[in-house]
Amino acid sequence: MRQTFAFSALLVIAFATIVTQAHTGDFEVGVDPTGNRILVEFDPDAFPWVLPLSEDPMLPGFALDDPGFVSLEPDEAEPGVFEPLSPAAIIRMQVLSVSSPEFKVWDPLGPGEDGFQIIGTRLWQLGSPHFDTHCWWHIDTTDPSYDPSHGPWSVTFRLLDAAQVHLPSEPITVTFLPEPTSLAAGLVALLLVRPRRSGTPR
Repeated sequence: MRQTFAFSALLVIAFATIVTQAHTGDFEVGVDPTGNRILVEFDPDAFPWVLPLSEDPMLPGFALDDPGFVSLEPDEAEPGVFEPLSPAAIIRMQVLSVSSPEFKVWDPLGPGEDGFQIIGTRLWQLGSPHFDTHCWWHIDTTDPSYDPSHGPWSVTFRLLDAAQVHLPSEPITVTFLPEPTSLAAGLVALLLVRPRRSGTPR
């Protein structure tokens, strides 16, 4: 009963989120000039972000390469508050933690391949501005840790400057969910195969 309730709650969250998500964009990357620190702006109302069923056999489960990362353009800057990165900056992403091991973030050069998961000391290079690039966000349903009730899945990351022109960003935590229709199908399958309780009738 408790597991069914958890699934129902995830469905409600996912349906509400998918509407908001359709009207939002990527993570916008610039700099806070007062502290020379990398600054990332995004719409928090777009999260948890909904991931569809993966179409890539290397990424079993739910996966999407949105939202991505785009460097701030000069005409979108807020002087003194949110300004473009230095052209000399070389931006990298560091995944600090995930809420459960089945949530994975992949370098777009080799999603699903050994050595391309962005975690710990394995960084992903976005590059120098201007960039508009996308990693892969992945809920791996074949991972031994996978449990649908673990959601929403969270990931905490920060952006670094390999050229050390700017200071690292503050840690950013965002959450993800599977798309509602696929999640519902998974719930039905789980309930159908759920073992019956055994015992001696009184």
